[in-house]
Amino acid sequence: KDEGCRALVLSQLEANPNLCSLCSVPLFCWIIFKCFDHFHSTFDTHELPDITVTLTDIFLLMTEVHLNRTQKTNLLKKNTRSQVETYRTNKNILFSLSKIAHRGMQKSLFVFDQDEVLIDLSEQDLHLGFLRAVPDYGSCSNQSSYEFLHLTLQSFFTALFLIMEEKVGAKELLHFFAECSTLDTSLSDCFPITWLKNRHSAGEDPFRNNEHFHFTNLFLCGLLSKAQHKLMRHLVPSASIKKKRKVLLAYFSESMKSHLKG
Repeated sequence: KDEGCRALVLSQLEANPNLCSLCSVPLFCWIIFKCFDHFHSTFDTHELPDITVTLTDIFLLMTEVHLNRTQKTNLLKKNTRSQVETYRTNKNILFSLSKIAHRGMQKSLFVFDQDEVLIDLSEQDLHLGFLRAVPDYGSCSNQSSYEFLHLTLQSFFTALFLIMEEKVGAKELLHFFAECSTLDTSLSDCFPITWLKNRHSAGEDPFRNNEHFHFTNLFLCGLLSKAQHKLMRHLVPSASIKKKRKVLLAYFSESMKSHLKG
């Protein structure tokens, strides 16, 4: 409705191809624009041009909204819990979801048996909306199978697991960057930089998709960024966050040096 706001949103989307590509999915298009509407109402109009809305910002807000379904508030009243409080209160649920996501991502598994899901989650947690039931045509049982609402949501929770699980070391933290390498892709597929995107392997299989790794790496970078430190420190000790951020920065530094050497 607001011409100035519309122009700002369009410029943000044009500057972020990953965010823009999700707008091709009707549900995510609606979610993304509702998030921009929220940011518009949260910040003063003069502050908006200085705010860069990232894919991580959108998914953190979307996750917050889902988590607040546990709040028994009057429908006419807005939830007053802060984002930090919402995440801190639901830390165990977040970790359980992240374990499921990571376990599946390691095997490129996107559909989970009900028994497998209920190892980490309660039936009540299933109603939060992160997972949805899917028909299990290969089974004779009446049990449902589940998948994350969208593949990118599984990637988000996988990245969250890599940060929340303190036992994750450097090798495991960088595992999905290594997966991109084994699929014979360039650095740009795992960490999109426009001027690196013209390299493709001659015999690359066009049907072998590694988007789930690509988004996991993007979210890992976003969640470990200094911009998200204030929130993440309520889920993980600051020392652990800084250590993992250092590993990530060292990896990018070495990768860039290697690329520039040709």
